[in-house]
Amino acid sequence: MKPNEILAALILNNYSQVKIAQKCGVNRSQVCNVIHGRSRSLTVREEIARTIGKPVEEIWPELVA
Repeated sequence: MKPNEILAALILNNYSQVKIAQKCGVNRSQVCNVIHGRSRSLTVREEIARTIGKPVEEIWPELVA
């Protein structure tokens, strides 16, 4: 998924980057960096995937190799 699609899916599920950050114990910029592919945190990716109801591999297909 593209970053804007991930952000839209979070909004549709009434979630924000801040909420994801709080649940994962990181700051919002870390969540933003994961969404935009500048950082790789499996914890953040899994929380985003759980929140929007998609498998991590569907959101970030580069993980499948």
